[in-house]
Amino acid sequence: MKIIVIATRADRPAEEFQPLLGPESKKALSLMAEDFVREIYSRGDGKGAVIVCEAASEDEARQRLSELPLAQKNLLTFEFYPVAPYRGIVNAANA
Repeated sequence: MKIIVIATRADRPAEEFQPLLGPESKKALSLMAEDFVREIYSRGDGKGAVIVCEAASEDEARQRLSELPLAQKNLLTFEFYPVAPYRGIVNAANA
């Protein structure tokens, strides 16, 4: 199941984030190496990231992303959006 995740940074001082940025990057790269995180982008507003992940369920995605150091320190929150192929394309391909 493909899940789009909107990650939002807490409105806290940059000093709280700084010591966790290295471990955060390492964990994100680990999740990519496992093919759980398929894509990750910085948000244009600078307030977080957009993550495309592949998981068996939304619950699995929630659990795996809760392992990120920023999430563990409540400096990052997530919105989860499970997605499927766009119906219009699927219907047109089968017509």
